[in-house]
Amino acid sequence: MDAATADIKNFIQIDERIGSAGQPTAEQFKALRDAGYEVVVNLLPREQDNALKGEERLIGELGMDYRYIPVLWTAPHIEDFAAFCQVMQELQGKKVFVHCAMNMRVTAFYSSYAMKHLGWSRAQADALVARIWDPAQNVKMNDTWRAFISDIRQ
Repeated sequence: MDAATADIKNFIQIDERIGSAGQPTAEQFKALRDAGYEVVVNLLPREQDNALKGEERLIGELGMDYRYIPVLWTAPHIEDFAAFCQVMQELQGKKVFVHCAMNMRVTAFYSSYAMKHLGWSRAQADALVARIWDPAQNVKMNDTWRAFISDIRQ
């Protein structure tokens, strides 16, 4: 992780091509562009209080591609995950930054995607999830997300 991305909430450099985090600021998006990210995938519904207003426009002005898959915190759907998988398949070979509010949706989605499409083991996927959903930090997975992750990993 370089200094430009270190301050982004819950930033994780998953591999040389994929980074994930919570909601960046406008300045942090500029730092992501400067770090070589070509595409932003946003899983945070625009209507949420902590969503950055005008994010899609900002990303376009920065010369980056933007993909939007709004995932409701209280009701994630299998269709959301299917759309995420399709987008990630389309973006193979590009440097991609994926975010939501806190990196919780992202780690749930990306870990399951990596199991299905990248050959990750359950242990690798669970390790990514545990970096954010950490009971030691009082960030416990609720039943909705536990069931959702179980469903999409089937």
